[in-house]
Amino acid sequence: MFMHIYRVFISLLLLLVLCEVTLEQATQGPLRKICTTTWFDSSSTNIPPPLAEEDGKIVAIEILNAKNVINDLLGCSKGILLPPSCFIGFSNAVTCNCYHENQKRCRVEHIDFSNRRLESKIPENFGDLQYLKSFYLNGNKLSGSIPESFKKLARLENFSLCDNKLEGRIPPFLGQMTSLKSIYLCKNFFDQTIPPELDSLPSLEYLDLGNNFLSGKIPNELGNIESLIELYLVDNQLSDVIPDQLGNLVNLEVLNFQNNEFIGPLPPSFKSLNKLTYFNVQGNNLYGEIPDIFEQWQDLRIMNLMGNSFSSPLRGQFSKLKNLAELHISDLIGGSSSFPDLSGTKILRVLTLRNCLIADRIPVEIWNLPDLQYLDLSFNSLFGGIPQVVDNSLNYIFLRKNNLNETIPAWMNATSYVDVSENLFRKVSISPGKTPNPNLNLFKCCSNETDEVAKRDQVDFNCTKGTQFYDHLYINCGGESVTVNGRVYEADVNPRGESTFFNRSNWGYSSMGNFLWANRNKYILNDTCQIHAGDAQLYRSARLSPISLKYYGFCLKSGMYDVKLHFAEISSRNNKDSHSKAGRLFDVDIQGDNKLKNYDIEKDAGGVNMDKTKEFTVPVDNNGRLEIHLYWSGKGSVLYPSVYYGPLISAITVTPARASVLPVGMLAGISGFALLLLILFIGISWKVQDKLRQEELEQVELYPGGLYNYRKIKAATKNFDIKNRLGEGGFGTVYEGTLSNGTAVAVKKLSATKDGMWEFAEKSRAIAGIKHPNLVTLMGCCAGKNQLLLIYEFIGTKSIEDALFGSDDKLRARLDWPTRYRICLGLAEGLSFLHEGSKQEIIHGDIKPANIILDDDLNPKIYDFGFAKLYHKQKSEGSMSYTAPEVKDRPLEASADVYSFGVVTLILFSGRKIKTPRAGGETDYLVDEAEKMDRRGTLMELVDHNLSYDWEEAQMILRLAMVCIDSPPFRPTMSTVVKILKKERSIQTILINPATPEGEFFM
Repeated sequence: MFMHIYRVFISLLLLLVLCEVTLEQATQGPLRKICTTTWFDSSSTNIPPPLAEEDGKIVAIEILNAKNVINDLLGCSKGILLPPSCFIGFSNAVTCNCYHENQKRCRVEHIDFSNRRLESKIPENFGDLQYLKSFYLNGNKLSGSIPESFKKLARLENFSLCDNKLEGRIPPFLGQMTSLKSIYLCKNFFDQTIPPELDSLPSLEYLDLGNNFLSGKIPNELGNIESLIELYLVDNQLSDVIPDQLGNLVNLEVLNFQNNEFIGPLPPSFKSLNKLTYFNVQGNNLYGEIPDIFEQWQDLRIMNLMGNSFSSPLRGQFSKLKNLAELHISDLIGGSSSFPDLSGTKILRVLTLRNCLIADRIPVEIWNLPDLQYLDLSFNSLFGGIPQVVDNSLNYIFLRKNNLNETIPAWMNATSYVDVSENLFRKVSISPGKTPNPNLNLFKCCSNETDEVAKRDQVDFNCTKGTQFYDHLYINCGGESVTVNGRVYEADVNPRGESTFFNRSNWGYSSMGNFLWANRNKYILNDTCQIHAGDAQLYRSARLSPISLKYYGFCLKSGMYDVKLHFAEISSRNNKDSHSKAGRLFDVDIQGDNKLKNYDIEKDAGGVNMDKTKEFTVPVDNNGRLEIHLYWSGKGSVLYPSVYYGPLISAITVTPARASVLPVGMLAGISGFALLLLILFIGISWKVQDKLRQEELEQVELYPGGLYNYRKIKAATKNFDIKNRLGEGGFGTVYEGTLSNGTAVAVKKLSATKDGMWEFAEKSRAIAGIKHPNLVTLMGCCAGKNQLLLIYEFIGTKSIEDALFGSDDKLRARLDWPTRYRICLGLAEGLSFLHEGSKQEIIHGDIKPANIILDDDLNPKIYDFGFAKLYHKQKSEGSMSYTAPEVKDRPLEASADVYSFGVVTLILFSGRKIKTPRAGGETDYLVDEAEKMDRRGTLMELVDHNLSYDWEEAQMILRLAMVCIDSPPFRPTMSTVVKILKKERSIQTILINPATPEGEFFM
């Protein structure tokens, strides 16, 4: 009985408790728990004072403009029993301070409802929380604009509304909230301009307006906020020049202007920003030389200048940045550049110098940076070799498409990811017993086709006799094999892409890059949604690459082909709505011609997960090879619509070009008309031939981005105005000119027959664009009115001839011994590159002081190379004084340049001319005098008496010059001369030993 009564009592008690809890939840719910953290004086009372009525209303009722704040705020039902999720529940979500008003009322000072999936608008009465110091509503789905009531938050110091759907203009009244220290409005849809009124915020330290649709220019007034520490304007549509006033932000530590449309140079006032640790202007339209403004940025750790139009050369702009850990530069324009001076950057971890026109050796100290993990030097004109022993932490090495020409060392096989494709290496060194690393890309790496390791990535791509030829290509990029419209698209599911060459029967791909700003690498994307496309199977996957993705078709029949590239921006539902216009941007080249520049799939297709096909008709010649290159230059966002930025492609279709199908009557008419044209053609064929040949000559590409014909070059030189005349060179006159885009050029004007012009044009095509620090780049040629124009980059007007024997005493005074030695070495390196470092042997044939230009730093640049065999007969007697004697009786060989180098060396270090008149009409020739003095043992008397020099070094120089003017079998190669001048090899080795049968000398 007792137990029965006890059970009934307990049941009633539990029922009462349940009813009380239910009543409390139904009437008050989480209202009692609004303040998850409360500050009050516990010594004066056991419970905190009540929340001020207006604060309670705002937080509990008005925040989402609903009757039941908790239900509407957290999306709960209005049932009697509320689930636990309806409580505010998170620690520090709402912080209340009861120390106001003598602890009679508590006030809300802090709100954090981040990442709650809150929807609707920010309530108009939000501004009634007048004691609010900070709030965070980021990561929700709030829409609408910032309410006017915000201006009443006079105590507000920090707020974040990032990653919502807010729109409209950023309100100027934010400039009235003078307590603000941080404003975060990133990842919304704000448009219009940045309000200049923000300059009235004396304490503002952090401003993030990134990933919006802001346009216009940066207001100059922003430079008045000297308290700013971090400024983010990433992924907007801001344009115009970066205002010089921003140099006043002397406390700035982070400056990120990535992916906008800024133009012009970097402001020189930025030199004052000496507290910067992070500087990013990637993906704009900035131009001009990269200035020397960085030497004071001693705290800088990361610099990103990629994806702009900065011009070369690179110099020592970064040499003093001792704390620099990451440096990114890409896609420079202009002439060739030496490797930049990075001598002070000892803790570099990431180095990108991609497509920077660098024609130089890679400094040994780069390979021995202890912290270096990532090195991208691809798409330059680097030459020379790689050290056989290094001390570094490299995991990623990208050297694609250079002129590196020695041995790939064994240690590279043990490095995680290495791309040395498209170079001129002689062989690959693999340690005995080691297998080649599958992530070592050797495609087209080596000139020695007999190297078995290098042949690992080579199939019969030359399509020799007996090879099967194809007339189509179907690839489902990144996906399994599928059949679409009766065509079988081959599978392309190899997951690798860091440094990979993969091939099938008649196609392959070469992929390179690492996703630096993603958590992991992923080279195949799969659609997580359903793409609404006609050929949906082709768009369920895609292959992508962070930098370079090349697809090859091999052994195709020669002819014209229709190439269809199938694209779709694959993205998850979460990323379907981009927060800015800066999506994925990349370039597309086919057969070396640019077809798409800064291509945006999403924009072209009309949205994410929509398809777009781009069609092109291209030729395939007798080598049977088709090359499709997708390349990321640094433009576009690295976050939206995917963290996997860079080029992306879904499928490739290649078929023979379609022939036109016309009615029979029309075909008959066309045939008759064609017959008439044929008759006319026979009658005037000689005129047409001349016209066609002249037009073809006129359409020579001088440099990426423009075609210039005879008329435009004539305009550049102001109709070959005598005021622009620089002098005589070879057998033509040289003029200074300025192209329409501001590029300075030197134009050599020649008179020639039509056959001669054609021969010159063919030769210029072969050598145009060859880059080296000690060569003047030939940009192209064009012709008109029986005149041939050779267009060179403009270096200056001073040659070695001018410096030694001209009227400029100050210039001659600069020619001290170290400078002359450096000029001699540079000349030797340039000739060595012509003879052995370029893809074809090039003999200059007219080396003389007048053909060696000195730049502003007195670095030598060899001019007028490559045409010796064409105009050798027309050389002046003066030129013959520098030419090897055997040239009169035998074909021109590289050893003739070695002779001329020896003569120039004698002139350079003696300060004497090639010939000196004597009394009685006789002439002393320097070469003859040198040989006489050498036999008498007085050769050292040749050295210019005005120079201070090292005796042993001078002996070596003169002895080397004498060997160079010796008989052809005893002359060293220019590469040997370089080693001797660099003191990597003794002069004695070529004095004691004659040449080997191969023409080299014993070490």
